[in-house]
Amino acid sequence: MRTVDLQRPGDELGAQRARHRVRGGAVGATGGGALALMTVMTALAAALARGQVAALRRRDWPSTAPLAVDVTVTPSTGAGAGAGVVELGAFGDSAMAGVGVDRLDDVLSVQLAQRVADATGRAVHVVGYARSGARTLDVLTRQVPAVRRTPDVSVLVVGTNDVIHATSPLALTRTCEAMLDGLETIGAPVVMSSLPEFRAMRALPGPVMSAARGYGSMVGVVQRRAAAPRPRVRLVDVVGAVGEEFVEDPDMMSTDSFHPSAAGYGRIADALAPAVLSVLTSFELTGGPR
Repeated sequence: MRTVDLQRPGDELGAQRARHRVRGGAVGATGGGALALMTVMTALAAALARGQVAALRRRDWPSTAPLAVDVTVTPSTGAGAGAGVVELGAFGDSAMAGVGVDRLDDVLSVQLAQRVADATGRAVHVVGYARSGARTLDVLTRQVPAVRRTPDVSVLVVGTNDVIHATSPLALTRTCEAMLDGLETIGAPVVMSSLPEFRAMRALPGPVMSAARGYGSMVGVVQRRAAAPRPRVRLVDVVGAVGEEFVEDPDMMSTDSFHPSAAGYGRIADALAPAVLSVLTSFELTGGPR
């Protein structure tokens, strides 16, 4: 894989940043049935999380620092020099930021960009806005406003830190809807990954892993409900696609036994790539879903 530093002009989205504010009515609207469901889930999540998920916050994870991502990836064949460059924006937490690997080529967003470049024959410019430790609220308030150039597709991995910090279901519902509104306002379709396979995180003691899985189920429900009515958002079931591989093969995880390895990020990229290619075809070329 070949990556080339790309100098970009200054802020080209100044006029759009004001549009990132979320419509209050859209964020606050919750049906009676959904409210009842969330109330029940709040009680369940609190029971699962009390004293166990919180223990995750006190651990000192021995991971590499995330790498700054602002590169152009070219097709492996060397073609695509004359074609338009695909712009990919990467948002989310440490999994998207590349914690667990020490080579730029191994970062999830860069591996994903390589698959898109190879499939389309076009260069892909990928900019990483993701930060280690980010929660859904951080994507909304820190990463979306930082966008410098309109992407052709936004890719998102977030939610693990909402599990670790036991974000309340009602707060998460409002924030997740607002985050997706903000990402859509940028102007690009969104490909969103499901939560990771917590069973693969061998650093977690059994009770903590069980609590994380239980709370993670609630977070997953919130994410699916937020994504479902949005035709420009594709939620990919990464766990369903490759989760068992992470459970069965320790090499899918990095030395901290919490974040994926280069091989693990590669399998996640494999799972996300078809959705990215699909939305690029549907939205970039036609201006809307087919």
